[in-house]
Amino acid sequence: MSRPIATQEPSGKCLPLTGPQEAAVAKLAYTAGQPGAIALLCGPAGVGKTTVLRAMAADGLPKSQTIRLMPWADIRADRGDLAAGRMRAAASDDDSFPHVLLIDDAHRAVAAELVEFVELCRRRHDGIAIVLAGEGRLLSLVASDARLEQAVRLRATVPTFTLAESRRVFGPTLAFNAAEADGEAVIRTIHEIAGGVPAIAVRLAEMLAMLAAADPRRDLTPDDVEAIHRRLSLSAA
Repeated sequence: MSRPIATQEPSGKCLPLTGPQEAAVAKLAYTAGQPGAIALLCGPAGVGKTTVLRAMAADGLPKSQTIRLMPWADIRADRGDLAAGRMRAAASDDDSFPHVLLIDDAHRAVAAELVEFVELCRRRHDGIAIVLAGEGRLLSLVASDARLEQAVRLRATVPTFTLAESRRVFGPTLAFNAAEADGEAVIRTIHEIAGGVPAIAVRLAEMLAMLAAADPRRDLTPDDVEAIHRRLSLSAA
């Protein structure tokens, strides 16, 4: 059964994980079941790394294993330095230390900070499994410390959507709002503008669904996608 992602359409319907996202959850869950393992989850911004971590935290592990998901921003001190006291608090603020720790946006760390935090966690619980998720820079951070790199047992990636995945995810939502001749063109335009990045595609699809809901008799077209994209680009500028 497909797990829902956190982002929802205006209708409240959850979008399913893609095949590669499902595969990443399965690989990470298997590796996290090995005490002391470190796994990496990499991919560009917006491809669904946080979605994968949330799916894993929700039901990717046996109920007997405790799991905690933390963004790196919650570990860092407010000034941007990682204070040892803050790290120890983050690593031991519960009497029951988790079996698996998921760290999101780990690429934002400085190499020495990341190594120190991992060592603190392992001293607190030598069997803890840690999943570090982030953009490509994370690979360089891990490679900078031989002990950390040697402990890595899995390097998983989350790729951008293929056109087929965009069609499968957004087709059921938008096709019934689009004229038959335009349905495929609408989805293709979403995919091309988003470059296959799910976060961008979801935003475009949400806005299109709102447009269709406001005027149910209107057929969506590629021009609507282009207009919404220009509006979002101007808002972000």
